[in-house]
Amino acid sequence: MDELLGKRQGLLLRRLGGNDARLAMGVLAAARRIDDSYNELLAEHDLSGGRFAALLAISETRGITPARLSEELEVKRATVTGLVDGLVKRGLVVRGGDEADRRVQTLTATSDGEHRVQVVLPLVEQWLGGLISGVDRETAWPLLSRIHRNLGSSGDS
Repeated sequence: MDELLGKRQGLLLRRLGGNDARLAMGVLAAARRIDDSYNELLAEHDLSGGRFAALLAISETRGITPARLSEELEVKRATVTGLVDGLVKRGLVVRGGDEADRRVQTLTATSDGEHRVQVVLPLVEQWLGGLISGVDRETAWPLLSRIHRNLGSSGDS
């Protein structure tokens, strides 16, 4: 198990030592590696996790407003501005206006943006399949559910 952990986790574990800490640090290390691997896959297509999520939402809801996109992605409006700026700069999204209310900005995926979604989605699906290959779902789901419940109650004590 220790070979799964990085040096920083090892420093902390030498001070904590318990099996609970070791398992929790293993989960954290796996989560970090998953996130890094996902972002590497997207970077090959000039995307980040945030930009890809934004592109998916914009592609799914033609003419979505930045405010609605912020809600969909569960991020602040300022974050949406940065994500959209990056997508516009790459030619994947265009900004438009609402004919009824010129103050309202809308977002639409360009044909290049729609194409990028169609190219990247199967790659993500394949990557996800490889990620869980050999994992026993009957064991994994209860473990993940328990961790999520524990996270939800961690601030309640």
